[in-house]
Amino acid sequence: MIYDGKQSVFSHQDQYALIRLVNTEDESSAKKHEEGKTSFALRLAKYLSTSGIGDWLDFVNVTLCFAIAIIHLVDVSFWQPNTYDVVPQADYLLVSYFIRVKIPELICYVYFLLDFAVNFYLAENKLFFTFQTSSIIEYVSVFPTLFALIGIYSPSKPIYLTRILRFLLCYRLDRFLQRRSMEVFRLLYKLIITITSIILINSTVLLVVEQKYQILEYIYFMVVTIATVGFGDVYPTTIYGRFSIIVAILVIAIVIPTQVQELTRVLTLRSKFARIVYENNNENQHILLLGTPQVEGFKTFLTELYHSDHGLNEINSVILQPYPPNEEMSILLRNPQIQNKVVYLEGHPLQKKDLKRSNAQDCKCIIVLANKKSSSPKRDDYRNIIHAIAVKQYVKKQRQKNVRVCLQVLQPSSKELYYNSLGGGDTDQVICVDELKLYLLAKTCLCLELILQYPSQFNLRSPIMIFLHINLKRVGLTIICVGLPLDSSNFVGLTFGQISQAIYSHLQIILFALEVTLEGETRVFVNPAEYLFEDYLHYGYVIATEMPDIEKIQQTIFPDYVVRNFSFPNISRHQNAKNALQLETEQLKDLLSEQNQENKNKHPSFYYVKPSTLSLGLAKVGDEKFEKHFIVCGVVPDMKYLMMPLRARSLKTIQPIIILNQDPIPTEIQIQINVFPKIYYLQGSPLKWIDLERACVGKAAALVILQKPTDQEDSISSIVDADTIFIYKTAKHLNPNINIITELASISTISFLQLSRNNNVQKYDWSVSEPFASGEIYISTMLDTLICQAYYNPFITSIFDQMILGNASTNKKNKILYQQCKLQQSNLFLMDLHPKHYDVTFGQLFESLCLEYKMIPIGLYRAEQKDSIKPYVFLNPPKDVKLNNRDRVYVLSGKQPKEHEPQAEQGKPQKNQSIFGLKSKLQGDEGRVDFEYAKELWRFSNGLADLKKQLSEINTTMFNQGLINKEFIQKIRQNLKSELSNMNTTNIQ
Repeated sequence: MIYDGKQSVFSHQDQYALIRLVNTEDESSAKKHEEGKTSFALRLAKYLSTSGIGDWLDFVNVTLCFAIAIIHLVDVSFWQPNTYDVVPQADYLLVSYFIRVKIPELICYVYFLLDFAVNFYLAENKLFFTFQTSSIIEYVSVFPTLFALIGIYSPSKPIYLTRILRFLLCYRLDRFLQRRSMEVFRLLYKLIITITSIILINSTVLLVVEQKYQILEYIYFMVVTIATVGFGDVYPTTIYGRFSIIVAILVIAIVIPTQVQELTRVLTLRSKFARIVYENNNENQHILLLGTPQVEGFKTFLTELYHSDHGLNEINSVILQPYPPNEEMSILLRNPQIQNKVVYLEGHPLQKKDLKRSNAQDCKCIIVLANKKSSSPKRDDYRNIIHAIAVKQYVKKQRQKNVRVCLQVLQPSSKELYYNSLGGGDTDQVICVDELKLYLLAKTCLCLELILQYPSQFNLRSPIMIFLHINLKRVGLTIICVGLPLDSSNFVGLTFGQISQAIYSHLQIILFALEVTLEGETRVFVNPAEYLFEDYLHYGYVIATEMPDIEKIQQTIFPDYVVRNFSFPNISRHQNAKNALQLETEQLKDLLSEQNQENKNKHPSFYYVKPSTLSLGLAKVGDEKFEKHFIVCGVVPDMKYLMMPLRARSLKTIQPIIILNQDPIPTEIQIQINVFPKIYYLQGSPLKWIDLERACVGKAAALVILQKPTDQEDSISSIVDADTIFIYKTAKHLNPNINIITELASISTISFLQLSRNNNVQKYDWSVSEPFASGEIYISTMLDTLICQAYYNPFITSIFDQMILGNASTNKKNKILYQQCKLQQSNLFLMDLHPKHYDVTFGQLFESLCLEYKMIPIGLYRAEQKDSIKPYVFLNPPKDVKLNNRDRVYVLSGKQPKEHEPQAEQGKPQKNQSIFGLKSKLQGDEGRVDFEYAKELWRFSNGLADLKKQLSEINTTMFNQGLINKEFIQKIRQNLKSELSNMNTTNIQ
């Protein structure tokens, strides 16, 4: 997976050679079929090219070229001046000279001949190979000296002069370095070889033609000449020597500046970040940050990673990017809070040397962030997946151990692709940006200001904005969502609801989720209200204003009237060898496999249209009038993820959805969403009043503005948000009270959506703007905070899914087991207050909902008051906060709160109850009863009541008419008299 060289694997010469080999193979395909096998030369050429052995053979060849140059210098040091004959200076040196110089030289020549023979055999065009420059240098530098060594003719200095030309073939190492992406070293190597070749070759030429000094003096002369010093102590005297110096100076003037300029250009392009090596000490661990997100994504992630709520965090971060940091990133790296903990490296995750520089083999976790504004999300997802898998393989190869990966992808299909590429037992987590974004937008239609509330829960400390008068004031409330060990025997025999209520009553800490181990598998459950605590370690998730004191939680006091139940289910709780990350990954794989089969077997947690009534397209809006419906402006590729929370079976009623789009909806998107009921299509522009009025915007419950894919818009994010701003303004003009939920590509454009004239955005930042604080704006960088939370706690994504989809995130095979242990997965709802809860405190409301209705309230939605501009969300308010009739409460419940109304007293029928005992809900393939079915049922019930009343009046009239008949009255009188006489007779007796 990781290639040690450049992306350009072969040079142009190698590419042409391989093309010729492939063409030769194609042309001789018929002959191969006849012979039944490929030629040996072709198979050997492919093997040398693909295995890398050919590169190493070239490396050995170049090494021996250096050896020949050294042998040449040693040999010429024995030459006698003033003669062309090669004779040693003393007879006693003959044996030593031959053994130390001539035998190694002969061995080198034998290797050169073998290498040349192999290359000649593999050459497709042997005539071209014979007369190319490198081959000519082979002939000139090998054969004359070799023939002199073996005694074919007497050796002489001009013959041995050709031996030094072999040093020019050291350029063959250039291809070896190019394939290993060693660009700077390659250019530096070429420059050194060029200068050394000029020095050695001209020194040898001067030694032969001048014969005045030894070889070292001529090397000294060439170095002084190239350095333009010119001491004058050594200089050529013959015409041939002077001519060789002229040629050398011309070559230096032409070649050296070009090579120096190219080397300087590459060094200029390589920033200091491309040379930094991260050195990890044994004290601090580090994480590796990959991907190509915007700088805002890195900023959000690092801000959350090093926040003080996580305690003393000594972990370092290494950012590996293929380009140097821009100005915005440089400002982020100079932030005093992170500059000593974050290291930026310029490199590629597919390059082994860059992974070695980042010390990837020792990293604790690999974080891959996605580019939320990408114009080609599929390509970016594939690239990030390849990078994640490549680094995992590198780490596994280096230390024989898997490393955890937290990966962001843009498309839901990429999540399935990544999990399918993994083997069992992996601990990776994948967060899909588009899927969670659409979930949030849809859930916000049901729970107002959910977008604001979710960051407050999962950022662990995001401030909640409250509008008072004209000024915006910040409430000093930070939300911390952490897992705490609950192993005290004080909790045994109590339900989760009882424990949560007691902890809130004493410490004002909301215990809202629990980790439970069943049959060796650990899962997290949101508000398992009726679950009985056993005597083993649990981990709870709480919402608090500061880091809770575990000892105080363990010492929670329960009233004496609380009854403990020790009838525990007979369920095994043995620990599994797999950790929480592995179990969470396996659960996600199971859910994905179930969702892939939803076309065959519909998921029971969502409403679907009956197969008999399923149409090819969406129903179009006609003259009918809609109320309390949802309007969706625009379409996106994965539209079904927007519909799923709005068609969850945990909802008692489902509202119509009108998709308002200027262009026809693509067929593939219609196939996704036409399986859900009560979805309509209206062709028109949301920028036109008439089209919004046709969609009944004046009576709509919410309006969702979807952002078009980036490839369909201008690359400038502010221009992308232009339509969103205009639609927002138009809808607010037609219906000032409508809830609008939208996504912005640029944070800077949020000020255009602000209706008031205050300057808080310019004074503080975008987080204090009215649209964001009121939960109308979605910013994609929120999910960068979520992936940081997933790094700290692997179950955070499971909690997130449960609050949006409820039971839809439950694995079917574990459903029976969960029912035996009374474990449920709750959803987040926004409910109205019951009249009996008016003018009570939030603490009293918490106790009532938690113990009587099995719900956990986590916050208030405070409606617009006389002294405020906008409604706001108040998470985990103090116990003494007074409620009013305009407040609404966020609750975690397994079912929609309307279904949890207390039963009526015996003998007293409930309000609006039918005289025939008709149920308040219907179950079918299209889901429970909605408003239209409820109206029809109510009309039918009223009709039956009127019919009963009319029948009663008819019976009364007929009875009165019977009393008017005289014979009827006489008969009654006679019967009464006879009965009375009989009674008197009996008494006398």
